[in-house]
Amino acid sequence: MEDTAVSATESRRPAAGVLARAALAGVALGIAAFAAGSLILYEAQGVLSAAGGLVATFAAALAAGVWAGSPGARTGQPPTWRWVGAGIALALAGGFGTLWVHFGWERFGGTARALALLFLVGVPVYAIGFLLPALTAWSAEFHAAGADEDDDERTGRSPAARGVEETVLAVLLGLAGGAVMGGLVLIPAFSPGPLLLGVGALLTFPLVFPREMPVAASGGERVLHEEETPYGLVRVAEMVHPGGRRQPELRLYVNDELESGELERTGAPTFGYIAAAERLLRDTTSNGAAYLFLGGGACTLPRRIAEDDPGARITVVELDPAITRAAYRWFGLRPEHGLAILHGDARAVASALPRGGYDRLVVDVYGGDEMVPAHLATVEALEGFRALLKPGGLVLVNLIGVAAGAGECRFWSTVHTVAAVFPAVRLYHQLGRDYPERQNFLLAASAEAGASLPARAGHFDAWPADEWPGLPCAAVLRDRGAGDEAPRAALPERERGARVEPASAD
Repeated sequence: MEDTAVSATESRRPAAGVLARAALAGVALGIAAFAAGSLILYEAQGVLSAAGGLVATFAAALAAGVWAGSPGARTGQPPTWRWVGAGIALALAGGFGTLWVHFGWERFGGTARALALLFLVGVPVYAIGFLLPALTAWSAEFHAAGADEDDDERTGRSPAARGVEETVLAVLLGLAGGAVMGGLVLIPAFSPGPLLLGVGALLTFPLVFPREMPVAASGGERVLHEEETPYGLVRVAEMVHPGGRRQPELRLYVNDELESGELERTGAPTFGYIAAAERLLRDTTSNGAAYLFLGGGACTLPRRIAEDDPGARITVVELDPAITRAAYRWFGLRPEHGLAILHGDARAVASALPRGGYDRLVVDVYGGDEMVPAHLATVEALEGFRALLKPGGLVLVNLIGVAAGAGECRFWSTVHTVAAVFPAVRLYHQLGRDYPERQNFLLAASAEAGASLPARAGHFDAWPADEWPGLPCAAVLRDRGAGDEAPRAALPERERGARVEPASAD
């Protein structure tokens, strides 16, 4: 990884530009509030109730905008569309205000006032609130780039906390300045409609100046978040490619092993097996199905299933709550995706779930060593997973390993153990059967012999069971105390995987 650090002085210099933009957003909020108030409260009957509605709408719209804008406020690119959106919202408010004055809509009472609260206050204030988290994240980036560990320990505040504090202060100062300027100078001199149009144009001013980032022009990976948990070290990093020719990637590391990745702006997976598994699940699953994911990580695949099929019922089991928090904070997971996330060991949690309750079960569990934990790859564990499936259900296992070379015994032992429990299996490979290094495999299994499984999983090719290599060292894995691991050569023919019942291709 290239060195992307900058000095504290260099990092704080562009941070001043962030605070200036935050102050400008605050000024826009202050002026917009006074301009809208001058229209809504003018000749209003029941000024106190009208003022209360104005304040309540302002506070609710601002809070909703900040809440909605927070999950996506981590991009390493200029928040151009957020600035443009805020400018357009204020321009729409200005157009509505101009029509309000022209037609004298205050005469129409409550309905007109409700529209005014929506278009003069709700829409522009929400848009500005949606912009603010991007400014906060930007400020935190520069603090992190110039952070000094001794300074952090001395102040007791993280770079993110300092970024939030400074941005909030700048917005509040701007809001106060905008309110004073609007109430004493601008409202007496200008009509509210044109004034809001002008403020909308003013908000586009930062777009003239390109946004500098505390990342070297040659690109590189920088840490956004790092946390030590009882289960290991969780780290979120952003990979910025040289010259910005590709959009940045967000990566999730567990114990220094790369576990999840997705493109920052689109949320598309960067791991080939995720795209292949998504295609296989979509090709074989009806809408509204019940999914169980053992292993959540960044929840890229469950999130994309939920986005494609809002009626899907999705349960995710993740060991570490810190990883789930990272998925919500950095990887686009939202409460409205409707995922039910349970925390604990995958096998222990699964044993308490209803039998016959799931159409699809995805096993994607790793503990930082790119290997399925041993207690999840035994006959007893897989029989428990099989019991969770509805008739016609399907298990999909992500395997990482070497099919030919060092590590092949463990890989094929896992494959043959799955084949010993499920009568219909299909193994898919990404980079070829003889690829000498580690790669992803997908193993689809059904409890119904002759189940129809696709001939391909996305860009993954199938490896027919009758062409699997015969390895004397491969074994069907059992729980400790449930029987010794039996060498493959000593197993019945079907369990050896020599002629596993092939799944019929579509």
